[in-house]
Amino acid sequence: MSNIFLLPPNLDKKERFAACWEYLLENISDLGQDFVDFLTQRSGKPSSTFVKAVSYPFFASGIQPDILLECKDFDILCEHHLESQLSKLSLDALFILAKSQTRKTYIAVISNSYCLLDPEILAGVSAKQYYLQPYDDVNSSMPYFCWQDIYALVAQKPVRLAHEFAEYMHFMDMQPWQHSEWGNLFLNPNVAKTFSQQWAQTIDYFQGMTIDAKLSGYSALEVIYPLPWLQLLYIYAARSVSHNDLQAVSPYLVATIWIKGDAKAQIQAFHGISDRFTLPDNNRITVEIRASLADGLWTTKAGNRPKLAATYYTSLDRLVASDSLQIQQNLLAFSKAVFIHAQSIES
Repeated sequence: MSNIFLLPPNLDKKERFAACWEYLLENISDLGQDFVDFLTQRSGKPSSTFVKAVSYPFFASGIQPDILLECKDFDILCEHHLESQLSKLSLDALFILAKSQTRKTYIAVISNSYCLLDPEILAGVSAKQYYLQPYDDVNSSMPYFCWQDIYALVAQKPVRLAHEFAEYMHFMDMQPWQHSEWGNLFLNPNVAKTFSQQWAQTIDYFQGMTIDAKLSGYSALEVIYPLPWLQLLYIYAARSVSHNDLQAVSPYLVATIWIKGDAKAQIQAFHGISDRFTLPDNNRITVEIRASLADGLWTTKAGNRPKLAATYYTSLDRLVASDSLQIQQNLLAFSKAVFIHAQSIES
């Protein structure tokens, strides 16, 4: 990207970020080299001289990594993850792509939070040959690189362009979470496990109504069929979310409403919803609601699979506290409020 001002207007969030990241690496002379050194040194690999960066490079296979870092001795293909999780297939495909190149090629994954990587793939021969996996003490519990560490790499540059890009990264929820106790929630499984324990009151609340509620994943909660038409209420902490119009700030507590595929009246009731309310038990906490990005398409889509109808958001900063009992009470208040609000929409 030779001219950042000529970016096509129809780029999505991920494509625009990759193009801007390429522009930054190309226009701050030592940042590209620092980035290559960062990836290789943390992976225990020898570094090489940075030559250039290319966003969405063309490959005959049809696979397009987000950034190609061309170095004197090898290339690095970077896969960016801003919100979504990585599948086993996509990592396998990247290894096949790296293997097919005439130049030595590595794969690096950079994520905003947890990615689900198959341990068997990471232990395989292809990963040992082509995958840059961090092994040092910086966020070493994650087998990939974190945007918040790269944020620090950019922010320390005494250049206006770097400072403005750091603001952009902040807008993309890539900055470190500056919380004394929970700051590593999205990076450290032990912190996530401790956070999971804070769902105790919420689990007791739903189980007291003979509703199945259980822990899920790193730090999430599944509430299964709390209502006949509501197949799943899934609540989790998120580093970033897809909606840019929220007044809540990163990180977030998120609750998703999954409705039975044949419950068309209930799905229709959430169509186009955009609202906000404060928690009855804590008016300092504001909850925002947005319809599914698929929105009205769910009303016509065939099949009985559950449909994501709406999502509830609030800032995690207002929920967490140093006192475990207070956190549990806040999580319960949020969960109850979402459940009651969903009931009121349906009725």
